[in-house]
Amino acid sequence: MNYEKLFSPITMRGVTFPNRIQRTSMVSGLSTEDGSVTENLIKRYQREAKGGVGAIVVEAAVIIPSKSPYNLRISDDGCVPGLTDVVKAIREVNREVKIGIQIMQFLKLSKTGWRQKVEDFKTEDLPNIVNDHVTAARRALDAGFDFIEIHMAHAYVLSSFLSRSNKRTDGYGGGIENRMKLPIEVFQAVRKLVGENYPLGVRMNGEDFVIAGNTLSQSAVIARRFAQLGADYLSVSAGSRFEDAKTPGEGNPPDPMSGYSGHRMSPWYWWPDGTHVYLAEGIRKAVRDAGFDTPVVTAGKIREPKHAEEILEQGKADAIGLCRALLADPDWPMKAKEGKEKEIVRCVACNWCLEADSRYEKVKCTRYPEEYLHAPEPFLPKMARPGSFKDEA
Repeated sequence: MNYEKLFSPITMRGVTFPNRIQRTSMVSGLSTEDGSVTENLIKRYQREAKGGVGAIVVEAAVIIPSKSPYNLRISDDGCVPGLTDVVKAIREVNREVKIGIQIMQFLKLSKTGWRQKVEDFKTEDLPNIVNDHVTAARRALDAGFDFIEIHMAHAYVLSSFLSRSNKRTDGYGGGIENRMKLPIEVFQAVRKLVGENYPLGVRMNGEDFVIAGNTLSQSAVIARRFAQLGADYLSVSAGSRFEDAKTPGEGNPPDPMSGYSGHRMSPWYWWPDGTHVYLAEGIRKAVRDAGFDTPVVTAGKIREPKHAEEILEQGKADAIGLCRALLADPDWPMKAKEGKEKEIVRCVACNWCLEADSRYEKVKCTRYPEEYLHAPEPFLPKMARPGSFKDEA
């Protein structure tokens, strides 16, 4: 078998993932405007599951009832039947893949340019954030997901509490111990709900890439603490903060993807492959030095199976997160395993998909044939639309 490390299983709390490839969370824009599951959303995840990925993290599911068009929701019990359909449909095409869901609370935005900050939350309202995560986790259990990932990265509520930009004065801001307080309360409450035999991961930033944000030094402290608390994996991302976002045009909300920090979150074609691997490596070293063996997932423009295998062989991470690479070609894992690397339709890191998300459009790959919403089956390079950039392999 090719790529022995990449296709070795990994077990977390009795749940065995068949390989080290994790489809990281990506907003698809395929839910209804009010966040309900659609047939197209189900087809997207079925198509990706068929390709042999070891784990799928279903896109960030919003835990509070509020306006956020085309974002999948887990904010009330009425969401459970649709999410159950997603899980069942994935299992129909792949019995081995493990299915998780990412739960998150976002900071509210307005077309006037206003954005909510962590300082806007009243101290007496913070328990509601904890409870909302817990009730969302219960719904995830009811829907049959194999694991849950708590979103503590980018520009969302928990990551903003963790950031050095958090200037609260009520014991939930300022020093890093105070900034970790609410995210820890959320994690512990969700762990209490799901129990000790259920995998619970954390998505976090290795670096915020804004002056007021966390660097790898602060992120290492955060990672060690969640490893100590029993996180089953740490998925390391970066950036996507509001602090350096461009001033939005009239009638548009602030966009955390518009500045340098946003560009670092989803590396463009001009960034080297494996842009964020050093962050995962730093987090992993900090966790290992503290005596914990918590698996670390790296992501960020990893496009070649050989590169993924080298990352694992060199001990820089324990699993490989693929997002845009699997959007471009869901069969990436299967083709790699079967020695058909030349048949992989490669992501060209144009970020056309990311920009579609920012425009609240359906997210697909620019390499799909015209009019395709999902990757063809099969999908071969000769069928793909030409890549736009010189680094296409």
